[in-house]
Amino acid sequence: MSLKIEKPQKEEVWNIKPLPGYVCKWKDIKVDGGFSEEFRKCFVNVCHCEELPPPLEDLEQDEIAAQLDAGNPSFRIPMSVGEMDCVRDHSNENSVKIDVLINSTFYKKRLASADDVFFRHLLALIFCDLIKSRHGIDLDPLKPIILRNRVAVGDLEVQRINKKPEQRVVEELYHKDSAKMKEATEDHQKDYHIQELNELKQEIFGVKSIQGTRIRLFDGKRLEISMRCELDGKPISDPKRLNLLLNPTRCLVTLDNSRSLFDYGLPFHIDLETSKSKFNHEKSSLVISANIAL
Repeated sequence: MSLKIEKPQKEEVWNIKPLPGYVCKWKDIKVDGGFSEEFRKCFVNVCHCEELPPPLEDLEQDEIAAQLDAGNPSFRIPMSVGEMDCVRDHSNENSVKIDVLINSTFYKKRLASADDVFFRHLLALIFCDLIKSRHGIDLDPLKPIILRNRVAVGDLEVQRINKKPEQRVVEELYHKDSAKMKEATEDHQKDYHIQELNELKQEIFGVKSIQGTRIRLFDGKRLEISMRCELDGKPISDPKRLNLLLNPTRCLVTLDNSRSLFDYGLPFHIDLETSKSKFNHEKSSLVISANIAL
């Protein structure tokens, strides 16, 4: 099996420049740097646009709470989670920044005011789980700090969203004990438990990641690429079967010296003398890291 990085087929898309809303901040969030753990601040820009649809049902807080009490919630929020970016905070320290995009009408009615505690908490429950699924960052939905007088941190990145997605994917909140969620909304010091969201988190209104590969840039200087090594859907656990060929502009990973798993051009020229590689046995992933050649 040969797996290569390919450009997606041409589709009708919106190139959306999000409108700013409010900012959630977390302190000392653990970020997997591939070779070492890093702790940084994380900022989530809650922003909005007209193109994304609003929730199918325009429900009040008590109506959503009643659905949760009944154990069969149907309220859903269409949402898009952007890429992870590195920004400087007010202390000039590197921090993580992620944009979350929702519908403008829903935002203005349910989230724009600082008094919209219930819906802001509900939204945080959903996007925290999405961010963990997509970027591997674990954010506690009970502990965001809402920044006053800030509508965005860093630049809001243009997001590409399909006009006709293959499947309208929305996130649905399930709760093991809905009464506990209601209590937690009223008093954020109380504990509660949330069931796992469904498995359709990797495709949100046509926003897709390259299968098996995650590319990240740290401090604008170091490139990190993580590649999930599988064959016919089965993880490859023995790194001795892999062969990595790296040059300043290209990456090639072969299996058993007979077939290609990954073969693609790098987004930046890299300095080979600074390159490192590591195999993550737990995730069956090959991680490479190198400084960008400036």
